[in-house]
Formats: sequence, C-alpha cells, structure tokens
Amino acid sequence: MKSFSSSILLTAAAAVLCNVLTGCSESTASVPEQTAASETTSAVIKTEPAETLPETTAAADTAMHTQYRFNPKAYSVYMEEVFGETMCQTWCSFVDAMLAGADTFVCPDQETFDWVLGQFPCLCLPAVQGLVDYPPDRENAVKDGIAHFSYTVPRDEFEQSLQKFAEKTENILNEALADAGTDFEKALALYLYFADNYVYDYDLAHSNPDANDLTALHVLYENRGICQEISQAYSFLLTQAGIDATVVSGVRAYDQAQHRWSYIRLNGRNYHIDPVYVLGTQDLSYFLMTDDERAAEDDYPVKDYVITLTYMQEYDHPAYQADDETFSFLRDSFYSSIDRENKILTYYISENIDDHFIARYDTFSYSGY
Repeated sequence: MKSFSSSILLTAAAAVLCNVLTGCSESTASVPEQTAASETTSAVIKTEPAETLPETTAAADTAMHTQYRFNPKAYSVYMEEVFGETMCQTWCSFVDAMLAGADTFVCPDQETFDWVLGQFPCLCLPAVQGLVDYPPDRENAVKDGIAHFSYTVPRDEFEQSLQKFAEKTENILNEALADAGTDFEKALALYLYFADNYVYDYDLAHSNPDANDLTALHVLYENRGICQEISQAYSFLLTQAGIDATVVSGVRAYDQAQHRWSYIRLNGRNYHIDPVYVLGTQDLSYFLMTDDERAAEDDYPVKDYVITLTYMQEYDHPAYQADDETFSFLRDSFYSSIDRENKILTYYISENIDDHFIARYDTFSYSGY
C-alpha cells in the first residue's frame, strides 16, 4: 500500500488517493445511537509508513528511522471482514470527495451511506468528525448511485483542521516509533508512548458525556481522555503505522459497566491491548492478552465482546478468537528495556518479600514478531 504526504491534502490532486484501503467505527442516525457515557471504542488495514517501503509487511526489521506519512484512507482488515469490500471502497470514495472539496461521492445505496458515515470516521479519520454531516434530506441522501453530504465549516477551516491533524499524526508516529521496526516493537512503543504522554480524564468520565461526542482528537490534542477516546486513538495510530487494529466493547459482569479497549492482529493472531491501564505506568499486564486473560482481569465475559462495531448490530463480527498465549508471561510484569538489535525484551515482576518489594528481572526473545 501507498502512503501520502499531508501536503497533498490541500490540493485537488488528493483524488489520486483512491487506491488506498483501511478503517473505523461509530454510530449512525439510521441505526440506533450509541448509549451515553459508554466507555467503549472501534478500529484499523495496513498502510505502509513510507512511500519507499515494499508493499509487503509494514514492519520489515530493517525499517528503522522510517518517516511516517499520514494516510487519510487507512482502514483495518477488521473493517473489511465485518462490513465487506464494497462498504470499504465506498468509504474511500467518501474520503476522496472530502479531500477534493466535493459534496457528493459514489455510493450504491442508502444503507451503505448510513453505515459509512456513521461507523468509519471515528477510527479511520477522526479529524473529520464534526466537520461533515448528513444532508438536510438525510433519508434520501443517495440517488442514482450518488450520495450527498454537507460540511459544517467553511472549506478553508476544513482544510486547516485536516492539515493540523495530519501533522499531529505524523509527529506522534515519527517520535514514538523512531527506532521501532517490527510490528511488536511498534505496538509496544506506542503503548509506552501513551503511558508517558496521556492521562485519564476523570472529570470527563464523571460528567456523563454523550458517547457520540467522544473522539480520539481529545486525546491527541489535549493529552487526556476516557477509554473510548484512548482506545480509538491507539488503534488509529497503529493503523497509520501499518498494523491491523480495531476496538472492542465489553460489559463488566458484576455491575454492567461498559468499557472499550484495542484489538490487534500480530503475525496473523488476534490480541487484546488496553492502553487505559498503562497510563502513567510501565505496566505490561494489559499488553497482548488472550480472550481469557482479558476476561479474567476485569470480569468482562468473552461472550459480550463486540469487535469493531460500537454496539451489536446486523453486521455481526466474525467469530474472532484471541487464544495465543505467547505473551502470557507479561501479566503482572513491567517494562524495563528493549534490545532491538537482538530482539530481546527485558521486563520485571515486583515481589513483596518481608514487606520489601524486590524486582525480579527476566528476558524474552520476540524474534519473529
């Protein structure tokens, strides 16, 4: 896949981006709205981080010091698996229209229009949330294969917002992933970047916000957020870095509290990552978890997981499983250091011995990841 410089966002030439694929999720008005104050999120296909990289994996071991470029069309394989190729291609058509300043795009029908506008922007391109909207006659937005939409801000403001977002995305990736080469290193580097740079927004969490108002932009611009926003931001950045990622919704069994976290595909296997629990720490307990481990940590039954969608709908997700226990040793462990040349992770577990906490260090070879 190709990646593109953010500078092309402000030109009509942006239409050449039509051959890039990848994705996100949020609710639409033709389908049930999200529940208020839901602590949950959504998703990411691979977009190559530099134009010079081959169109194979996004993380060759030699890809050090890659200059990441913002890709406005990045969406994950999870989106394609849930919604299908036609809906993902329609999303790309919508992105082309926005980049070109048009207010119409090719769309097969009204249902596709509702799902694309409602489910894709929050993870695929959060910058456009609040900048575009449905047309006045929403129920008849699609006529003869052409969909109509509207802008909520003047064109110059739209372009400035998108340019700002592109630069923010590139700056974060190029800072956080400066030395990361493999997908494992990228996922871990971003996880630790969140630990050092973002905090949980307790004031927002206690204000009972409308879930439709929550966005990854709050995290990326304000350095704070709640689970829905944090997981969207983490998954979005992973997508831009070339890793398939999305968001999972879960319901805690003992009090029915909703929560969201990230879900990624590494070497063809699915894993849970909850970036909320690393904020302000170096805790690896919630990094690359299995279904059972994720359920055991906070009592979120596997049967209630909703992957990619923000709620259960007619577009049910496939029977995803996260059952690889390769990284189970990370539970209750903390990050110490990483040797990228030899692919060695050093971690430690804190043990209480006679009221003294002792750090027990160990290493793990992540060669192949």
